[in-house]
Amino acid sequence: MSLGNGPAESGTVMLRGMAWEHPRARDPLEAISADWVRGRRVSVEWDARPLKDFEDQPLEELATRYDLVLIDHPFVATAATSGLIAPVDDWVDASFLADQAAHSVGPSCASYSWAGKQWALAIDAACQVSALREDLWSGAQLGPLPATWVEVAHRAQSLENAASKVAMPLNPNHAYCAFLSMGVGVAGREFWRAGEPMNRKAARESLEFLRALAGHLHVSSRQADPIAISDRMSRSDEIAYVPLMFGYSSYARRSFRPRQLRFANAPRGHSGERGSVLGGVGLALSSRCANPEVAAELARHIASPEVQTGIYASSGGQPGHAAAWDSPSVNQRAGDFFISTRETIEHAFVRPRVPGHRRFQPLAGDLIHSFIWGRDIAVETCLSELSRLTELLLQDWVQEREEATGRVDERAQ
Repeated sequence: MSLGNGPAESGTVMLRGMAWEHPRARDPLEAISADWVRGRRVSVEWDARPLKDFEDQPLEELATRYDLVLIDHPFVATAATSGLIAPVDDWVDASFLADQAAHSVGPSCASYSWAGKQWALAIDAACQVSALREDLWSGAQLGPLPATWVEVAHRAQSLENAASKVAMPLNPNHAYCAFLSMGVGVAGREFWRAGEPMNRKAARESLEFLRALAGHLHVSSRQADPIAISDRMSRSDEIAYVPLMFGYSSYARRSFRPRQLRFANAPRGHSGERGSVLGGVGLALSSRCANPEVAAELARHIASPEVQTGIYASSGGQPGHAAAWDSPSVNQRAGDFFISTRETIEHAFVRPRVPGHRRFQPLAGDLIHSFIWGRDIAVETCLSELSRLTELLLQDWVQEREEATGRVDERAQ
């Protein structure tokens, strides 16, 4: 959609941005842009791609065609090393960037940093959390929400033949994220540290738990992503509870869908950790942008605390700035989504961000999905293949440890 005062006139700067196809992503960007272009000779057009493409589509296909691009944080090393993205440090001042870092929700802001620079502004923050239909849950007198994964398993089994069941998005990409979350829940941060092998014992327990749990879940779980589960949950009475999926605050709004969802912190594993995987969105500026000053001005506007707590949130966005997460009015509008899940996102697990992860995630996701939903793959075979993929595609993940510690690994000398 082109956002300007009528058709673009001669001399008008035209900006193109790429979001992903959901009201949470597109609606606030279009609303902000429509307001921002008033009185300016600027036209802004936002396109959107499906969630699957947002998770997997190569950055090269986007940064060469769009001025502003929403990216997932596992693409950050590609952004930093490809020359496709302009460092944020080049188009914001130090005080603005310091405010972004100081008001990051969990590791959201830091997840877009690499090689001492920032590569995107964390305009949207998310992680895996729990969701329920409060009317169905209380109507069935099910008591408190499960606090641990053991309790989740018991509840899923008890509702297997009920009209309203437990569900969980476990298509390949989200099976991978659920596996990581479970692994951290079992072993804490020792599950998978940057540049190191996974804790094999915890990985085995994660895989076996998810396979057992899958047998008690709503049938849609096998191929669903969080949007599909949330839509089904809010349009029918088939699903009462989801223990883990990326939270969409849109569904906590009273008028968004026929039924309102309530969100809560993710369950804990044996380690005491919730293990939730970080999601969210970063706004990046293409280095190919023909009008970088204008595009950067719009990007700074979108990420500013005033806009994040104002039109961004009121237009259905899920802000990345902590001022919005702390705002009583923002929470009231979104069914207390933000205060109800804040504890989980503050400790979210950050996936590998090296270039090889682009290939690793879909391959690992297909493997884990096949294991969870089938019986043809032995757990040791699955673990061995995960180890092989890690060694093959994530060899440079040690860089991420060096980024975090400031050390130069002795093996590189």
